[in-house]
Amino acid sequence: MEKLAIRLGSTPHDPVHWLVWSDTEKEIIASGELPDVEGLRQLRERAPNAEVIGIVPGCDVVLKTVQLPLRANRKVLNAIPFMLEDEVASDISKSFFAFGKRSGDLQQVAIVSREKLTFWQEILKQSDLHCDLIVPDTLALPYLPDTLSLLSLGNHDQSPLIVRAGEWDGYQGEQSWTFPLFEKQLSKNSQSVVAYSELMHAEQLQAFFAQEHKGDSEESPSDPATLTANYDKLPMQLLLDGALEANFNLLQGDFVVKRKTNAQWEKWRLAAVLAAVALCVNLASKTVELNSIKSQRQVVENRLQASINEGFPNLPKSRNKETAIRNEMVRLEQGGGGISMLVMLTQMSPSFANTGVKPQSIRYDATRTELRMQSVASNFESLEKFRREVQALGFEVDQGAINNKGEQVVGTIIIKG
Repeated sequence: MEKLAIRLGSTPHDPVHWLVWSDTEKEIIASGELPDVEGLRQLRERAPNAEVIGIVPGCDVVLKTVQLPLRANRKVLNAIPFMLEDEVASDISKSFFAFGKRSGDLQQVAIVSREKLTFWQEILKQSDLHCDLIVPDTLALPYLPDTLSLLSLGNHDQSPLIVRAGEWDGYQGEQSWTFPLFEKQLSKNSQSVVAYSELMHAEQLQAFFAQEHKGDSEESPSDPATLTANYDKLPMQLLLDGALEANFNLLQGDFVVKRKTNAQWEKWRLAAVLAAVALCVNLASKTVELNSIKSQRQVVENRLQASINEGFPNLPKSRNKETAIRNEMVRLEQGGGGISMLVMLTQMSPSFANTGVKPQSIRYDATRTELRMQSVASNFESLEKFRREVQALGFEVDQGAINNKGEQVVGTIIIKG
């Protein structure tokens, strides 16, 4: 994985410092300086898959620490712009407020022009550089308590000089006016200084600390201020590491960047969507077809059960209907008296057909070889004709009560084998 650190300027014409770092090789791949933002697109060609980290001038970002009311909730953050209105030179309606760490009732706030933040985002976007982290350079320098961190990005008067003066404090500008301000701060409050790059005014600093040490030796201070040089890292490498460790991002709220989609996914997304739609349509079709089959199967099962109930009303419940019917038929065929119910019904089948008599219910007593039927016919004569034909077959027939039921006649017939 590679990382591309880009330090932008305040305007499109300012120089752009950059560096490509390899996490795998743990080394710098390339670094340099562009004359202006016009050359940004070539950085995408140098590191097409690199994660982009934006670093911007601290002179464009005002750092403030606000004391909040006791037990303040997150809604109070919305009131911070109005709390700082008198301390900010710019119009708060045109400023963006990004929030840093909160410690107790102290809230860190970074203030930047909305126009400036939009400008940085747009020039990166136009150069096809996807960046979701932007940090001011003052917060990308190392922080040491009671120590000023100093970094120069060039050796002429217009070169940027960056100063970190505290955990949430710092300033940046051209060396021509920033170094005198830095000297004035040192003279008011003597502090140790760590220089992370070669400085144009190194001799002046050395002379200042030499004078300080001379005065301190006479007073014998317990902990004198010191000037230390630390050139272990290139300036842009130092800023890259600091930006990643800053735990702060200017891109908040309205300026949060949406996660970039993979280029290969964009290429195949339409095909994937169409395939997903086709799959859904196919699944829907199969579901409808399956439901139709289930519905038809249920109709068949209901009809089958109705037929079984009609032919075998006393059939015990069983998962395997075929086996239950076979067992019932065997039981009926093995009835007592040397003749079974099935044999009797088979012999009487022509009589049923000739007379139009239909059995509604049948009960068979195997021990007595007796068949009791609740039968229905179109008229009394049909029942009487059925009785005579069955008697002619050699069966003993008794008729029970006969009743009219609408246009039909219902009667009980008892047949003995």
